[in-house]
Amino acid sequence: MKKNYTTRDSFAQTQLGRLGAKSALYRIQWPTRLFAFLGWIGLLFAGIYYPITVGLALFGVGFLNYVLLLSFRISNNFFKKPTTTDNAFIGHLSSWPSFSILVPLKNEDEVIHATLRSIEALDYPQYLMQVIIVVEETDQLTRRSLRSVTLPSFFKVLLIPALPPYTKGRALLHALPIATGEYITVYDAESRPEPSQLRKAAWALAEAKETTCFQAKISIFNRSSSWISRHFAGEYYEWYERHMRALSAQGLPFGLGGNSFFLSKNALEKAGAWDPFNVTEDADLSVRLIEQGVKLQLLESITTESCPDSATNWINQRTRWNKGLFITQLVHLRRTLFSRGFGLEGWSSFWLPMISSSLTPFFNIYIPIYMIMSDLSYATTTVMSISLWLLLAFNLGCSWVINFKTYRELGIKQSALGIFWDTFRYLFLHLGAGFKAYGEYFLAPMHWHKTDHTESEKSNHTAPSPEAQFSLS
Repeated sequence: MKKNYTTRDSFAQTQLGRLGAKSALYRIQWPTRLFAFLGWIGLLFAGIYYPITVGLALFGVGFLNYVLLLSFRISNNFFKKPTTTDNAFIGHLSSWPSFSILVPLKNEDEVIHATLRSIEALDYPQYLMQVIIVVEETDQLTRRSLRSVTLPSFFKVLLIPALPPYTKGRALLHALPIATGEYITVYDAESRPEPSQLRKAAWALAEAKETTCFQAKISIFNRSSSWISRHFAGEYYEWYERHMRALSAQGLPFGLGGNSFFLSKNALEKAGAWDPFNVTEDADLSVRLIEQGVKLQLLESITTESCPDSATNWINQRTRWNKGLFITQLVHLRRTLFSRGFGLEGWSSFWLPMISSSLTPFFNIYIPIYMIMSDLSYATTTVMSISLWLLLAFNLGCSWVINFKTYRELGIKQSALGIFWDTFRYLFLHLGAGFKAYGEYFLAPMHWHKTDHTESEKSNHTAPSPEAQFSLS
């Protein structure tokens, strides 16, 4: 069915009025994108036209950017940091809180059945759970899939109009007004929360001394389906078990995942909820929560999910992430430098890796063009080439060692040579996604690449370990 781009969703329009300049819509208008494109082209030509001044300066910044990006990963994996969290224990509460679980779906088939079973199997009183499944009225595939199963009484299917913007944030906004739970969480089509997750979240929220949003860890269950999913699983393990765990232990802010976070409805609404015009609504929400003084903490609980296992699907998903994070920086970066909640250390740890990642595609284009087209001496070009090749070799070596360690911890059986080959070809996926994200920001900033959640290897799905059932009454 042809999409309607002429009429905007009323919930999105109302939210735009609430967020004002904090909405991504104002950073994706044609004038802004044209200005960014002309600035990008201007830097490229200035570097070529003034090779000894502007050109070398941009080369130096690009080289330092590569070093900075690599240093973040080295720091996460080789330097010992505080990693303890204090929310693994589940105690008894005299009164257990209620949860509204929002499940936005789009063009999903049988993959959602396992998710719905996992939600139903959560070890929590059903009278304290409300599950809102959000589906577009015209999405016959998902509606047919939902009709093929019997949903429990605490599940509700909410049909929303198929109007722009076609984003997850818009779907969640429709569910928020009818959410009756004291706390809100979101699960995606492929999310499989462990049975004790709500109990752990309820206990952690009750014990928190300040307003806190808890993020559960995400683990990839189809890690054996392809070399891409194998490497993706390692990335997620690094992010949650090393990077995010360290930031949480130090009380520093981090970006939330798109699902399995737990937050009071009141705090969510005070922060402005989701921006329907941002394709990475989770990163955008993280910024506004931090500004509201909400503390972000890692929850000692696991949600398993599948990841893309083909190059096309991976690049499409990562393109959306890269594009959305770039837009989020345009919206919030400068404004948050002196805003409440971050602090200098928190601002640096939150934004610098994101900035470095967003600049990398530009330098990946600029540096080879500059070196080929500029009138540089042979000696200068030789020094620059040797420096870049040495940095690439060092990057590959460090990444190989890190991946070797990560694969072993995840129980992924792969030879040392195979791990190096995974590391090498994964770089080309990042290159492709980075270039495509830049192109889509200029040409299609709100295009949402739908991730294919087809489970290519269901037999490899290892559910969270069985846990003893506790009475919460």
